[in-house]
Amino acid sequence: MIIVLVSAAVCLFGWLLWQGPWLLDRAHLQDTEPGPANVVSGFRTAVVAAGAGVVAGVGLAYTHLTLQHTRENNERQAELTRDGQITDRYTSAVQHLASDGLIEQLAGVYALERIMRHSAEDHTMVVDVIAAFIRKHAPISSPDDEAEPRPTEDSENEPPAQVQAAMTVLGRRPLGRREPFKTGLGRSDLRGANLGGAYLGNLDLIESHLQGAILIGANLQGALVYGTEFDDADLDEVDLRGAEGLTVEQIVSARVTSSTKLPPGLDRDPRVLERIAAVEQRREG
Repeated sequence: MIIVLVSAAVCLFGWLLWQGPWLLDRAHLQDTEPGPANVVSGFRTAVVAAGAGVVAGVGLAYTHLTLQHTRENNERQAELTRDGQITDRYTSAVQHLASDGLIEQLAGVYALERIMRHSAEDHTMVVDVIAAFIRKHAPISSPDDEAEPRPTEDSENEPPAQVQAAMTVLGRRPLGRREPFKTGLGRSDLRGANLGGAYLGNLDLIESHLQGAILIGANLQGALVYGTEFDDADLDEVDLRGAEGLTVEQIVSARVTSSTKLPPGLDRDPRVLERIAAVEQRREG
């Protein structure tokens, strides 16, 4: 097709050089004086110049299209390479999580965090994997479980290092990304966890244990806290507005202060106000 178009253009160009002047002004050019001959020469010069311009324009357009095509191919190749690298990093991180060594598990947690930060497309997948890791390593043991539960007499005891690291990563995940489902951490043993300033919104914390947890400045908007135990947890400056399932009993069991942001209605409950006064008096004393 291109060869046909080029051949047609060459033929048209040659025909214009030959017959163009007579096509435009045949009657005048039949004169034999030098003037018309100069007109013919000038016309042919103009046609040659116009042809050169067209050729140059076509060349520029072809060069632009070629460069654009090359750029698009390079971008696609770079995207494929990037996806392959992320897949390799993800596989390696999950293998570290599945190991029995603490150092390997910590490395896997932080490797997943890097993937989550660099790839918005993999955000939900990484969050789900980290949540599954926490549920596995910090379950609330039932009487029928063979695993030995963590001691219950001391609410200040800290969670295992790998669980603390995983919760820290979840708490500082990038904001503004789509999380279509609540991240499942129900019935997780998070007693004594340091979650100060963490974003815990959109988490399913149903029946989880957060006794003695440090939650100063944390954001629990949109979290599910039905049956969650907050005994002696520090709720100073915590945002609990929009937390689903929050009760007066949960609030008064924790160290709540006047800086705690509570849902409307609960912030004026007499028992809550009494608890706030008691906590702040104890701190001042």
